[in-house]
Amino acid sequence: MNAPQFTQQRPQAIAWDIARDAPQLHAALAAGVPALDRRLAQLRAALPCAASVAPFSGAAPDGDYVRPYRHLRAFYQQLPGGVFAFKGTEPYAADRDAHLRTLAEFRVDYPARGRSLFSAAEHFALVEQKTPLALGLDEALDDARIASALQAAHLARFGELARLPTPLLAIAWPRSTRDEHLAALRPLLSQRALRIVETCTQSGLGALVYHYPSVPIRVAHLPVELATRGDEPWLQRLAKRTDPALAVERWIDLVARLLALGWLPGRTDHIGIGHCVEMQNAVIDGGFVDVGSVIAMGQVAGERAFQEMLLAAMADLSKTIRHFILGPAPDAEAEYRNPSLAMLQTLHRVLPALAERVALHQPADPRLLRALARRAPFDALAEELTLLTPGAPSMRQHT
Repeated sequence: MNAPQFTQQRPQAIAWDIARDAPQLHAALAAGVPALDRRLAQLRAALPCAASVAPFSGAAPDGDYVRPYRHLRAFYQQLPGGVFAFKGTEPYAADRDAHLRTLAEFRVDYPARGRSLFSAAEHFALVEQKTPLALGLDEALDDARIASALQAAHLARFGELARLPTPLLAIAWPRSTRDEHLAALRPLLSQRALRIVETCTQSGLGALVYHYPSVPIRVAHLPVELATRGDEPWLQRLAKRTDPALAVERWIDLVARLLALGWLPGRTDHIGIGHCVEMQNAVIDGGFVDVGSVIAMGQVAGERAFQEMLLAAMADLSKTIRHFILGPAPDAEAEYRNPSLAMLQTLHRVLPALAERVALHQPADPRLLRALARRAPFDALAEELTLLTPGAPSMRQHT
């Protein structure tokens, strides 16, 4: 990897600040992160912006920095007590335009579906509704507010911060940064993709700084992380990088805690964009990042929507654990029927453990207790399958 180089860029405004907007989280984090306030004061004045989007690792005057493989919108400063993540500084990278051109040429491969006709740049805009190599200010604020609410609830109930991002600052870049970045994207995107990007960045571009206990290497990145470890079996290679059993235990318990606190890990409108428990957001230390998909149960109206989002969380968690344990195995969907034997076995082990842990944490939402309770199979399935597959509404007025 290259040695890191940085410029310092002044924010236009501080849109969210942990000391001002979440003082209880600030106090909890300060207990485990030395010199937190001194570093926050520096960051309010100017953010370090990596000169390159390419992976790097090494020392800079103010600490050790790393941008792992495939972390196109974030890099990390390693500090005592964890890391500071810097997400959304890439518009200031010297090699931004070269990386944008690469994204515009690269075609995304989907497992079991083949190569997309969308470029990676189009995929970001059309599928994920995000700006290539940039972070919209609205997205930065949404992430900060949701993560703050999650951490505050977890701290109040369990007396500690969860293995989730703790937002520190959300900043707004000058308007000129947005205009210049869109000018660089304009010749690379279709008109439809460009309109989505323009809409998503109407409030401007921003950046998010958050704390996490370690460099957040995701399950999806493991095939490359472990590729140089020879012909050892996957689990032996994995054990040299993390504690696999501990990671699985932490994921199950953390999802159970979120459910008990009244949160569902993934909302329906984030399907295809990314739920926090999917393998691209599940961290190999047993935590999760990118929690913008999380939704409070109180905001979910209707039994059908609640059931769908709960089942999606179970399926996403189980699929993450399957990929984590199997590694880059051949597509499991082809080994039998849907669900595959590997997925069926994973669900068989994960769901009882999750239900047991949720009950231990005493959830308040009665829908969750009912969904996880042991009931007569036919009675439960007759009710639940009917709920999930309602008949088509009457269209007589159109026929």
